[in-house]
Amino acid sequence: MGKTTEEALLDAIAPDFHTYLRKGVRLDRVIDSAHSELNVDDIETLLRIHFVLTDAEDDGGTVGVLDFMRQLESRIRRMKTTTSPRSFEHRGEIRGQIDWQGTVKTRARAGRLEEPVFVCTQPEEHYNIDENLVLKRLLTVIHDIVTNDLAYALENPAGYDWLDGWVTSDAGGDGNGGESAAEMLDRVYEQNIYLQRVNVADAEITDRTIESVKRSRSRFYQDAAVLLDRYRQLMNYELDSVEARDILDHTLIAPDKTDTLFELYWVFRVLAAYEDVEYRVLTDARDSPSTIATWEQDGSRFVLSHDATGDSLTFNESAGSDAIEPDGYLYRMNEVLSRWQSLSQEFLGRGGSDSLWGGRPDIVLERYDTSDVGEWELAQVFVGEVKYTQNIDYVATGLRELLEYMAFVKDATTKEYVETVDDLLESVAVKGLLFVDDLGREIGGVDNEGVEILQYPESPDSVL
Repeated sequence: MGKTTEEALLDAIAPDFHTYLRKGVRLDRVIDSAHSELNVDDIETLLRIHFVLTDAEDDGGTVGVLDFMRQLESRIRRMKTTTSPRSFEHRGEIRGQIDWQGTVKTRARAGRLEEPVFVCTQPEEHYNIDENLVLKRLLTVIHDIVTNDLAYALENPAGYDWLDGWVTSDAGGDGNGGESAAEMLDRVYEQNIYLQRVNVADAEITDRTIESVKRSRSRFYQDAAVLLDRYRQLMNYELDSVEARDILDHTLIAPDKTDTLFELYWVFRVLAAYEDVEYRVLTDARDSPSTIATWEQDGSRFVLSHDATGDSLTFNESAGSDAIEPDGYLYRMNEVLSRWQSLSQEFLGRGGSDSLWGGRPDIVLERYDTSDVGEWELAQVFVGEVKYTQNIDYVATGLRELLEYMAFVKDATTKEYVETVDDLLESVAVKGLLFVDDLGREIGGVDNEGVEILQYPESPDSVL
């Protein structure tokens, strides 16, 4: 029996990804771990990248950005303009159509009716019409995503097969000499003289404007309006489970990153253990990207984190030289760390940590209750360790790591262990679960202290 496939994981988590995203759950830390080199550290960037990868050839229906790009060069030559007459004064020459009434008035004001001054009207082209404003705003969005969000991947395309539509030269396309879509977009956006005349910097493009352009006689402008409207919907997290799966499949997962999907599956299973809760909007999510969700239920406040030490916890253990016996393991280990620090500084110009132990759990859930003075205080902690494996030895390693997290977790404020020595590893204040792939065999269940190993696709009945 092989490991759970990427396809199976995608099918399992796509509906939850769509659901929890709409509810306000933040997945920034998961995204960052999948594409750290791209600096994709928030869901908005992920959705922006997904947007420029859409293609009608893939979904067989609505226009996508990639097929829009394939026709951009030929279509943009037929940009729509409006004209209106504008009056100019000319001396000794005539340009355009003479406005005799205006000419007579101008000469009369000057008191020289025989003066060779002519007022002429000439048609003036206007580019800042609704259709062009929508088009320019769309191209501005796409250009910004491609040149900023995807800069690294475009320069290093190996391993990013989902970027082929942007980096592969198209000798038969509209561009110059088989340039890629990214190169063509940059050239058109920066050099097209007609596009440069459209100024969207101060233009307010309303939803009504977009709907109006969707009814344009030109398919070019219709498509631009549809795409700009879709972009705005994505920025409002308006997507269904089918599109969520596409995002996870083609955008989120880099090579050899299926373990990210596996972690996401268990994050969603923990969230599912709490039904009918309203998540608090994380306005400072960029400052705390590891916080996935926070909510209140039954008088308690919950904070869920991924690949982090939680909101007010610490997972670090130092020797503390004043409490060490004159000889023994701790004494000698403390000497090793002290010497390592000094030699690292002397030889390498860098220091070292004096930590005996440290870690960062895959999943941490903190529960806070109200204190006597009306403030939130830490009440319980749940630690989840995720191992995308069917190897029993690796599962055993994960079990040890889980027990270490449960034993050594401290309150960052008081510096005290969350679990008292009397309740150590008895799942009173600190509970834990080990999440693993399907092992194809029964695992003994729950021990007396509540430590449990859950196999895919099981779900925990409760956490805290």
